[in-house]
Amino acid sequence: MKKLAKLFAVALASVTISLGSLSAVEIKKIHFLIPGGAGGGWDGTARGTGEALTKAGLIDSATFENMSGGGGGKAIGYLIENSMSNHGTLMVNSTPIVIRS
Repeated sequence: MKKLAKLFAVALASVTISLGSLSAVEIKKIHFLIPGGAGGGWDGTARGTGEALTKAGLIDSATFENMSGGGGGKAIGYLIENSMSNHGTLMVNSTPIVIRS
C-alpha cells in the first residue's frame, strides 16, 4: 500500500510540474474562413463565434471571409496552398468536409 501511495505522489508531482511549464499564447485577432456563402449555416456559426470571443474579451477582433465552392473543397485547398501565411486563420467546417478531405 505504501508503494502505491509513493507511486501516486510521484505521478501527481510529475503532472503538477509539467502543467507549470505550459504557457498561454495571447491571440489578438482571428480570421475566419467560411467555406460557404453569406447567410448560410457555416457563416452564422463563424460570425456568432467571432462575436462571442470578441465580447468576452478573449480576442480584440475577428474578420470573416466567405469562400464557397466545391462543397468546401475550395476553402480547404486555399488553406493548404497558403498554410505558411494563414496564421490565425480558422476554417469553420463539419463532418462532410472532414470526410471528404
